[in-house]
Amino acid sequence: MKTANKINIVFSIIFLICLILIVFTGTNKDLFLSINSLTAKQTPFIWANLTFLGDSLAASVTMLLFIRKRPDLIWSAIIATVFATLISHILKLYINSPRPPAVLSKDVINIIGPHLFSHSFPSGHTVTIFTLTGILLFYFKSVYARIILIVLALLVGLSRIAVGVHWPADVLAGAVLGLICATSGVYFVEKLKWGRMKQVQLVLGFVLVVSTLYLLLFYNCRYEQAIYLQTFFSIAVLITGLREYYLLLKND
Repeated sequence: MKTANKINIVFSIIFLICLILIVFTGTNKDLFLSINSLTAKQTPFIWANLTFLGDSLAASVTMLLFIRKRPDLIWSAIIATVFATLISHILKLYINSPRPPAVLSKDVINIIGPHLFSHSFPSGHTVTIFTLTGILLFYFKSVYARIILIVLALLVGLSRIAVGVHWPADVLAGAVLGLICATSGVYFVEKLKWGRMKQVQLVLGFVLVVSTLYLLLFYNCRYEQAIYLQTFFSIAVLITGLREYYLLLKND
């Protein structure tokens, strides 16, 4: 618990310092152009699939995997998501920062997927993936697993610049917000001792199963290149999650 807390706090501070430096040096635009240009050399398939992992529904259904063994993590995710959603939407509405396609010519940026123009700050996908990562750090104790989680979250944040819809400052702010909300969610659940009633677990599990089916059959993530990952991801979560749900039902 203490180690995961320290990791979240340390990375929050690092990202916050980077955000402050970018804002005060006025390098947000130049840094975006450099990163966007560099990532354009890779296939769009990579960045579209990475950005899918930051989708709020995709991240949410991942919690189905913990319905039997760690329902406290699901409650942590619920609380963290409420915090993150409220704060990020208030910031988006209040600041209403234009996205790169609204400011820059389409000739100088590489855009993958939908063209978005407003409410740029902070990056919602980055908030989502770092909220999920911040919570999973409390579950995975292996150093290698934690490194993989952090690197993957960083790549998802980077993908929002690569697809051309967010500034570096948006991504850094999203990372800070996600980690802080994740730590807060875990803290509140630890203090309140929520999430251990079997009936509540069954209800949450049912909602997550339905949500996973929706992700598999009906959901449009708006990135055509990610459709195969969306299908594979949904099936994998559904099969594993249904097994956990069955074992939960079976357990007296």
